Amino acid sequence: MIRHRFRYERPDTLAEAAAILATAGSQARVLGGGSVLIPALFAGEDEASLVLDPARLGLDRIVDRGDTVAIGARATYAALTASDVIRRRLPLLATMVREITGGPGLWNLATLGGAVCYANPASDGPGCLTALQARVRLVSSRSERIVPIAAFLRDAFRTDRQADELVCEFLVPAARRVGASAYLKLKHGTSSWPIVTASCLIADTEDGPRLRLCIAGAAPTPIVAESDEGVSLGPDHIAAFARAATTRMRTEWADELAGPGYRRAVASRMAARAVEMVVGACR
Repeated sequence: MIRHRFRYERPDTLAEAAAILATAGSQARVLGGGSVLIPALFAGEDEASLVLDPARLGLDRIVDRGDTVAIGARATYAALTASDVIRRRLPLLATMVREITGGPGLWNLATLGGAVCYANPASDGPGCLTALQARVRLVSSRSERIVPIAAFLRDAFRTDRQADELVCEFLVPAARRVGASAYLKLKHGTSSWPIVTASCLIADTEDGPRLRLCIAGAAPTPIVAESDEGVSLGPDHIAAFARAATTRMRTEWADELAGPGYRRAVASRMAARAVEMVVGACR
């Protein structure tokens, strides 16, 4: 039972939602799928003064806009799995979603936006979206802004979202010609949070195709690196690239899943395996 009183709002329009958040204060919460917020309310770990439910705002759409795929913040993992647009245009994200643990009860409830806003370092979505260079669209009664996800994820469990802002969608660049990609994660068991994840894909840059690697879970925020040598790397270069990416980890993340030193030790191996998969697919 939730032991404290709070206000519940289910607005019909985005403008109405923004107006509600404008005066709600820092104890307002926006409901995603509820897989994190509801248990926290029941446990007394969160004493929200307001819970805003955006279910009527149409924020669950997945739209192909040519060079960008727009993913509504309330798109569930089940919807992402079923989406032909995600499978064709963003195969890295499709692979990541298939690896989400929890079963149908979670897949039909949990949302990509909720996971990103929770900003748990030991999570799947933030690292994958960082590798894809997604941007986050936020709306308030004051303005609308679009923020690169690397800037949106400021620290463990902390984002750039202001108390009066609503995360509406993720804008993900989508190349016309999709190259190889790989998503790997290390976890204790089927139902556990990831310990370390590694996302790798071929990115189109001004200098031509490059390998882009993102390591998540090992640090408070995802770590990104791009190769300087195209996509044809030998074994020694793959290992060196993975090690170089790992050295960008200034602060290691440690929690009940993995104590100090463990994530740092396994991160480069996970990264190397993901790079090997992509390079191998290009041969």
